[in-house]
Amino acid sequence: MAMGIQGLCPKCGKRVLHVNIEHIVGVVEGTSKARCLSYTCIHCNTVLGVQVDHRAKIRSRSKPEAPAAG
Repeated sequence: MAMGIQGLCPKCGKRVLHVNIEHIVGVVEGTSKARCLSYTCIHCNTVLGVQVDHRAKIRSRSKPEAPAAG
């Protein structure tokens, strides 16, 4: 059974059969807004695409710690 059509990396020109996947944070106007995924070429690390990770759990907002009594 033949595999589907594979693309070529736009930078190094090698076939893209596998990619590195990294979890990253999408930022809008300096504020973290969403967890995302980044896809990079395994040969030259060129970013091939980024998308919102819809399966990621929503990040909890950290609250400033209250000063200790005493």
